[in-house]
Amino acid sequence: MTNSKTIIAQITPIGKSGVGILRISGKQCKKVAKLILKKIPKERYATYSDFFNHDGKIIDKGIALWFPSPNSFTGEDTLELQGHGNPIILDMLIKTILTIKNVRIAHPGEFSKRAFLNGKIDLVQAEAIADLINSDTEEAAIYSLQSMEGNLSVNISNITKLITKLRTRIETHINFSYEESVSIDVNSINITLLNILKQIKIIQLSENKGSILHEGIQLALVGPPNTGKSTLFNRLSLNDSAIVTEIKGTTRDILKEKINLNGHLLHILDTAGIHNTNNEVEKIGIKRTWEKIKQCNYILLILDCSKSNKENISIYNSILKSSVKKNKISIIMNKCDLINKKPGVQYNLKLGNCLFVSGKENTGINDLKSHLQKIITNNISSEGLFISRRRHSYILNNILEHLSKTIYIWKKTKNIELLAEDLRLIQKKFGKITGEFTTEDLLESIFSTFCIGK
Repeated sequence: MTNSKTIIAQITPIGKSGVGILRISGKQCKKVAKLILKKIPKERYATYSDFFNHDGKIIDKGIALWFPSPNSFTGEDTLELQGHGNPIILDMLIKTILTIKNVRIAHPGEFSKRAFLNGKIDLVQAEAIADLINSDTEEAAIYSLQSMEGNLSVNISNITKLITKLRTRIETHINFSYEESVSIDVNSINITLLNILKQIKIIQLSENKGSILHEGIQLALVGPPNTGKSTLFNRLSLNDSAIVTEIKGTTRDILKEKINLNGHLLHILDTAGIHNTNNEVEKIGIKRTWEKIKQCNYILLILDCSKSNKENISIYNSILKSSVKKNKISIIMNKCDLINKKPGVQYNLKLGNCLFVSGKENTGINDLKSHLQKIITNNISSEGLFISRRRHSYILNNILEHLSKTIYIWKKTKNIELLAEDLRLIQKKFGKITGEFTTEDLLESIFSTFCIGK
């Protein structure tokens, strides 16, 4: 793949700094080197040099790095100029370089896009570069790097190899079935199909956990009014985002705060208290609460331990009826100071293990944070984790559904031609993840979210 235009961008942050770096990629790199450096630097070496403008005046001194095609990030001739991080100097260098014909400023993500189009990286790796840059936690950055190095791509490649091998056997049977030496082993096909299905489910499970690690766990604080949800919300977020009063129904909309808990990202949501009301505004807030209960990764049910067990059990059961699994709910008994209860985990015959805290007195909050850490650990297993995007999740779910239907129809009909076509379509869908089969519109959408210089 070739590009007619050579591109340039500053790849260090805008503003004054000790070092400012320009990256140039494309056919005109040698002309740029001759103009700015008066020479072609030794390839893959750090060369100290004067930097000249188009009048031949020295405007800076710094390091030049020369990577001839195809041995560069983009696969094209690439030149990096590392000078002083003064915006005026960098601007003079850019203006000088732009005097060369067919050189222009790079679009966001264009260096990565060229690397993809030139076969240096696949689409998953390209997206992982952006995810690495935008990671909010240390662990997310580590696993973004693993994806960038091809973690997910290798697993997808292994599955597509299985599909290719199976398709080869099937297509051979279809095209040469008249020959006695070409037969089809139905049992072998069944075993291979189930193995492919299993491998996809493994990726999907890891992909879901990877999404949680990268995007953060959505954690909703729910419960009846005046149980202290907003107080605990403020304690966990370390600010006073939520208004706290004794008035029933103070919180009427969803409040959201992002916190970093020991290197993990948590999105904590304060929700409207669940109760029967005739107030139309409160009804809207309560409706949104129920929506979040279904959408969130985990629920902290905040109850008032000074209330009767019957009231607390009633709200707990109503949440379970909304299709939320028990292992996605933790019961937090707030206001333990009102009944002289010590903070910590205690067993309740009807509700099971409950964590007693006092948001008002700020007791048991460290126990609550430790409990949240356990929730994160249970939701995220770092073994074989893939950071992935919603785009990947959508395609994987679609593939899984398609393959499940394919296996069902195959077992019912034993239609070998139909199986061959379904496997072809499934393999093509995998190509949408890695970029083997991708439209230009999708590429523009993906790479436009990158920062300039990548």
